[in-house]
Amino acid sequence: MEKESADYLLLPSSVIGTEAWEDIQKRENTIGPDHLLNEIIDKKIWSNAELVWVLKRMIFYYGKKDELLQRTPTDRLFNNMVDVLRSFFLVFDRLDPNLDDNIRSYICSKMTDATWGMTSRTREYLHKFDK
Repeated sequence: MEKESADYLLLPSSVIGTEAWEDIQKRENTIGPDHLLNEIIDKKIWSNAELVWVLKRMIFYYGKKDELLQRTPTDRLFNNMVDVLRSFFLVFDRLDPNLDDNIRSYICSKMTDATWGMTSRTREYLHKFDK
């Protein structure tokens, strides 16, 4: 129903709010997020709702920066980041989505922040710590 409303209002469609998303939410409430995550990652191919759910969990864990996660080896964190970036690269390259200006602005802002350490200015700043 929500998806039909979004189409009617000419809003872009979203995975969140679909029947598949609602099913995942119910499953999470039934078995818990850890068991659901294990179920999903044991599959070879995930649905779009499962992909979005895992991304949401990643945002939660990486966003809260808990002490346990901070003990993760730096190389592993970089590998995780590269894996996610490769996934997004494939999605954007393959689908070439027509994004609303507000969504595009948000994505660009986040990607600009994420380039810290890549630009010549920030790399020069980081090299000062080596001396």
